[in-house]
Amino acid sequence: MTTLSDTHDNRGRGGLLIVGLLTFLACTTLAVTSARAQVYTDRIVAVVNGDVILESDVERHKKPLIRSLTNLNLGVVPPGKWPTERDFLDELIVLTLLEQEASKKGINPDKKSVDASIEMVRDRNKLTQEQFVLFLAANGLNYANFRDLFRRKIKLEGLIASEVTKKVPFSEEDAQLYFKTHGAEEVENQYKDLIKEMAPPEPPQKKFEPNVPTHEEVFHGGTVRLRMLTINLPKGNNRAAVAKAENTAKRISEELMTGADFGALAKKYSQDPLKDKGGDLGYMAYKDMRPEWQRMVRRMKKGQVLGPIKSRDAILMFYLDDAKGRKVERVPIPENIRKKLISEQKKMYEEQMEARRKHQEPSPPPKESPPEPRGASSAQPAAPEKKDASDVLSAEELEGYKKVRNMVLAIVRTEKIQARMKEWIEDLKKSSIIDVKL
Repeated sequence: MTTLSDTHDNRGRGGLLIVGLLTFLACTTLAVTSARAQVYTDRIVAVVNGDVILESDVERHKKPLIRSLTNLNLGVVPPGKWPTERDFLDELIVLTLLEQEASKKGINPDKKSVDASIEMVRDRNKLTQEQFVLFLAANGLNYANFRDLFRRKIKLEGLIASEVTKKVPFSEEDAQLYFKTHGAEEVENQYKDLIKEMAPPEPPQKKFEPNVPTHEEVFHGGTVRLRMLTINLPKGNNRAAVAKAENTAKRISEELMTGADFGALAKKYSQDPLKDKGGDLGYMAYKDMRPEWQRMVRRMKKGQVLGPIKSRDAILMFYLDDAKGRKVERVPIPENIRKKLISEQKKMYEEQMEARRKHQEPSPPPKESPPEPRGASSAQPAAPEKKDASDVLSAEELEGYKKVRNMVLAIVRTEKIQARMKEWIEDLKKSSIIDVKL
């Protein structure tokens, strides 16, 4: 009879070091999944050219973090306003149309550009990968979900750049004529409004409500099929070699979070005799495992990855490939662990509220370049070169124009892009079959 202790005895001795961590990891997973465990009487609320939008899709779209990843200024919701119930659905309809259009045009960002962009976001917020994953968890997302949403954002920005921003005619004369009509004072006021509109709208203020379950599911009995990936740690106190092993484990973990196959990664990276089998430990009876491994496996669900876990002489990762004949039991989560998770959630909530507050504070006027319209791609039409304005503005007007030129350029460019966006989306709707079932 094969047991985990027989297969990897040396690694088993290090297992005792991780038992205290396992409950926290399992509870964190529960805290994440509980947000997605709501039971919907799901129904179709719209069909866009054959693509279905479900009621649960609308509920998910309401989450502030998810909305921030689709903040593309689609013209559905007035700037700076929080959407109504119907607005949320209308936004999803437009996003579906844009995704369909991007697919038709073959716009598909590559993996490297997506990963590099996400890394920039993470680094800009001064988060480690582990902290970033926990932040996403507190907002009801896992890393794979976030990556899919971020990839969609880049994809749609590319589409908008090619179909909107690059097709907007924009000249210095447009800005001069706008200034002549509105004057410096009105331009300054409109620019302040534009800055406020560019900030994501604040959702209705809610009091902090912890989202940590009181119980967790544990499994007993039956048989399980585990896969294991091992990164050996060097003997002695070679810090550089340890750091290299830890970086390798981190890189593998990130690949797993983006949906990579565990068995394939085990064949590529693992450093134990199971490597050629993709880390496959085979089917093992629960009763034949050591107690510390029983405590680990009983909290794992089929398809779940656990780790990286640092033991005495290796960094380990596990994958529950299959499970048969197990019985499930709901047990209370220790109160000290619940309090810790609630404290972490509250801290993240307060940090998010503070970040939103700061983000909505008006910015000072630009010194060099006008700001990008909200949701516009980085592929902006370049600001026109300065030229003689004597044929449009008087000498006195020209002096006033020079002081607010960048503001005028920002206002005119934004208005033109918004008008083009509205026209383009209306054309897409006219050539589509949209069935709203509300």
